[in-house]
Amino acid sequence: MTSVMLKNVAVGSAAQLTRMLMVLGVLHAGARHGYELHRILMAHGTVYADFKKPTLYRLLARLAEQGVVDLKSETGARGPRGERLVYSITARGRAMFQQLLRSVLGTFDGNSAGFQVAAGFLAWLPAREAQALLRKRCAGLRPRQAAMREAIDTHVRMAHGGGMSEQQATSRFLSADHMLSMMDAELAWMEKTIAFLDQSPRKSLVAAVDLRRRAAGE
Repeated sequence: MTSVMLKNVAVGSAAQLTRMLMVLGVLHAGARHGYELHRILMAHGTVYADFKKPTLYRLLARLAEQGVVDLKSETGARGPRGERLVYSITARGRAMFQQLLRSVLGTFDGNSAGFQVAAGFLAWLPAREAQALLRKRCAGLRPRQAAMREAIDTHVRMAHGGGMSEQQATSRFLSADHMLSMMDAELAWMEKTIAFLDQSPRKSLVAAVDLRRRAAGE
């Protein structure tokens, strides 16, 4: 699927694209009925917390109209209708999921929620390709990291020179420092993950869990 096709199907905002990636990623693993899909999404942490049922069902209906997901009626459900809709991803949907995933992983655009979701689906890509996408994202992030450090230095110089009030300088410094800290953390995570993907999946998972436990003092 080309990027033009993706634009024709996807809705433009970062939040909507992130929700689409969430839904397609879960359906990539297998068909789900709507209630089960919503339960899985809500169980995956704060990044999914605002994904209300009406929002999910509107998105599923739109994706079904566009041929990205398929739906069928299944009998045996509770309630007066005695049936429920089961959603599955189509070949078109799988292609869109793969394109969305690669786009979010390889591009730094400030959409931290999108990257957090995409990171959870890294295992759907070959390890070498996942590493290449993370390296590409690192390369895009480092110039912004350097620019943020320069901005912090500028705020400090202006504060010392009387170019702005202490309150203004402090506010700008704290804002820039927070952004820089987030960038530092993301770069550190990506570098660690690139190394993680060099190992066999089972060995790397065991090593990662052991490291976490030692860090927590368990």
